[in-house]
Amino acid sequence: MRRQISALEEQEFDLAIIGGGITGACLAFDAAQRGMSVALIEKDDFGAATSSASSKLLHGGIRNLQQGRPGKVRESALERVYFQTLAPHLTRYVPFVIPTYRDFRKGKTLLKTAMLVYQTICMGQDAHISDPAKKVPKGRLITRHELQEYIPSLQSDSLTGGVLFFESHMHSSERMTLAFLVSATHLGAEVANYVRAESFLSDGKRIRGIKAVDTLTGETLHLRANIVVNAAGPWIPSLNRKAAQTRVAGIVTGYFKGAHIVTPPLTQGHAVALPTMKANQALVNRGGRHVFVIPWRGHSLIGTTYRPCQRDLDEIGPDETDIKELVQDINSALGQEVLRRSDVLHSFAGIYPLIDDFINPGVYQGTGDYQIVDHEHEDGIAGLVSVFGAKYTTARLLAEKALDRIGSKLDRHYAPCRTRHSPLHSGDIADIEAFRRDKVKRYQALVSGEILSNLVTNYGTEIDDLMALVIQNPELAEPITADSEVIAAQLAYAVDKEMACHLDDFVFRRTGLGTLGDPGDQAITRCAELMGRLLGWSQAQRNQELQRTWGKFLCRRDMTYSVRHVTN
Repeated sequence: MRRQISALEEQEFDLAIIGGGITGACLAFDAAQRGMSVALIEKDDFGAATSSASSKLLHGGIRNLQQGRPGKVRESALERVYFQTLAPHLTRYVPFVIPTYRDFRKGKTLLKTAMLVYQTICMGQDAHISDPAKKVPKGRLITRHELQEYIPSLQSDSLTGGVLFFESHMHSSERMTLAFLVSATHLGAEVANYVRAESFLSDGKRIRGIKAVDTLTGETLHLRANIVVNAAGPWIPSLNRKAAQTRVAGIVTGYFKGAHIVTPPLTQGHAVALPTMKANQALVNRGGRHVFVIPWRGHSLIGTTYRPCQRDLDEIGPDETDIKELVQDINSALGQEVLRRSDVLHSFAGIYPLIDDFINPGVYQGTGDYQIVDHEHEDGIAGLVSVFGAKYTTARLLAEKALDRIGSKLDRHYAPCRTRHSPLHSGDIADIEAFRRDKVKRYQALVSGEILSNLVTNYGTEIDDLMALVIQNPELAEPITADSEVIAAQLAYAVDKEMACHLDDFVFRRTGLGTLGDPGDQAITRCAELMGRLLGWSQAQRNQELQRTWGKFLCRRDMTYSVRHVTN
């Protein structure tokens, strides 16, 4: 996957997609697989906004059960298992615990009944998975003793036990998004990051393409297409207003910010859903919106907050209020102070658009609803379709539904959707554990088994391409720092094969080097040196990249967000 801006202007595409988050990525993969000519542009890096700012869950829709929406439950459960075939290397099942209390709403009887209903709705999901290791494990009731063994910090005299079930969790939502885009390019799609859509091209009767700017060079380009798909997430309305006052500008009724924190591990390998005092919109309410503690890469991933956006959408980030709120919620829910502000290693936040008839800022109203708007039908504006995602889990299905509609608007017949059971380019793995063992055995003379296992998780079948770089140049086997699982070959691969343009692309999205917290000056400076050589950065450019990256860390030295060593 290489950044070839000139290719965006060399033909008229069937489809031009605005937005390189998971919705746009799924659209590009599905459309290219059907035989459509596809171009995709993203104003920032791929998956850098909402798609990276989640709990990393591919969840089975149990929250929709509380809302009395069994159809959404079934939809999410099936999409969860499709991801196990699409990218088995990037997914795993994590045991989730919901505690029960001596309270009818939070009691074992009601929750047991709910779980039986949930299991009934999800019946048959494993029939779509061939690898036994990727089938959904069975849930069960657990005793109070088991609960306190799994979640030793949870203290309450009214605890009675709990329910244990399993959810699918992504090692990296950023790499999952990237995997869809890489797969699309292998099928002929042209994609580019750091290309911002400025306006639409029109002949007066219909939209004919996109006028865009390459933000790395400042050059303007004109991308021509039969259909333009706006999949820019929260930025859909502002882009569409540049074409006309389209209906989608009124679809989004509110924007909320959701923040997460990363801390040292709080549980014994189990995730836990803890009720808070925050209000929740549900038919069956267990007492308040839940906060999740999820084991992730040897740490705990905790989220989420839910606050109305008070800033420009391009400036959304976590702040002290978000962090302190999550710390307080966890301590309150656990019944004791187990987490301090100084324990927070990293924090991130995303924008969650809301579609609802009435917005109550104090009540969580997430519905998981998505939107497909054909503006020719709704507004008389031909050539423009808006595809508005709701959650990561259903992005593939949303792309399937959208392209079924869009395909009928194009001049020729295309193949039907095949993405339910077609692995991504890096995910064609029949037995993930056997594959992992094979790669560790094959390359253990070059790098350690621990590093190889991490590479399999991140790259899947592309590990062979990455290790070819190490075979050619053994120095690339060196870790970025002595205690890092990230090796120099990953940086070379990110630049050459994965369109990494800025230092933070590599640190936060091509690898997980920075997503567990600040790895230290030595690691970041080393990355800047290596990347600078590959991209020909001057010393001034390298300093700018360091400033850009350092500014995105939670600086634990003074507990504030700031740029270290340099000033604006």
